Amino acid sequence: MKYLLRIFSVAFCVMSIQVNAQDSTGLAGTPYQETQLAAGEKSPYLLKEWYSGAVRTSDDRVHDGVQLRYDYVKDELEYKAGSGLYRVSSGISEFSIPSGVELYTFRSGYPAVAGQSEKSFYRVLYDGNTKLLKKYTNPIKVEKASATREMDAGAKLYLLKDGKMNPVQLSNRNSFLKLLTDERNKLNYVIKEQQLDFAGEDDLIRLLEEYDSYKAGRGGN
Repeated sequence: MKYLLRIFSVAFCVMSIQVNAQDSTGLAGTPYQETQLAAGEKSPYLLKEWYSGAVRTSDDRVHDGVQLRYDYVKDELEYKAGSGLYRVSSGISEFSIPSGVELYTFRSGYPAVAGQSEKSFYRVLYDGNTKLLKKYTNPIKVEKASATREMDAGAKLYLLKDGKMNPVQLSNRNSFLKLLTDERNKLNYVIKEQQLDFAGEDDLIRLLEEYDSYKAGRGGN
C-alpha cells in the first residue's frame, strides 16, 4: 500500500512539474481550446497573428516576451506558453502588442460606459491629461499607422476628461470641441493652421496634445 502511495505521489509531482513547465509566464491563465470558426463567421481576434508583447498585472508586475492575442468579443487576453494555450479574464491592468506596424496598448480601470465595465479594455490612443480611448468592434484587416474612419468602421472613440467617458466621433468635430470649450478659440486656430480635417485619429490626437499643452501653460486653469 505504501508502495502504491509512493507511486501516486511521484506521479502527481511529475504532473505538477509538467503543468508548471508549460506555463512559465506567471500569468496563471486558464487552459483554453481554440474552436474553428463556422463558414462566414467573423474572427473574435483583433489581430489574427500572434505577437510577442507585455502584460502588466494588477499587482503592478510586468510579464514581457509573452505570445499574445486579444479577443475583443469576450474582452479577454489569450497567450501561449510552451505547447499550451491559455486565457486570462481578470487580474490584468494593461497589455501591449507590437505588430511591427503599430503598438497596441490596452488598459482597463476606466469609468463604466455604454455597456462596458471598469474591467473593460480600451486601446490608449493618447495618454495625456486628457485621454483618447478606443473600443474595437471588428478585427483589424489592414494595419496603418493612422487609422481612418473607414478602416475601423464601428469602432467607438471616447475622450476621458475630468473623470468622465465622453463618446466622440471623427465625423462630428463638435462632439469633441464642446468638451474643450475652455480653449476653443485657440483650438479653432490650430485646426485652421495645421489643416486638421479629422479623417484619421492622428488629427484628434494632435488637437488634444495642443489642448493639454495650453492647459499646462495656464497651470491647469
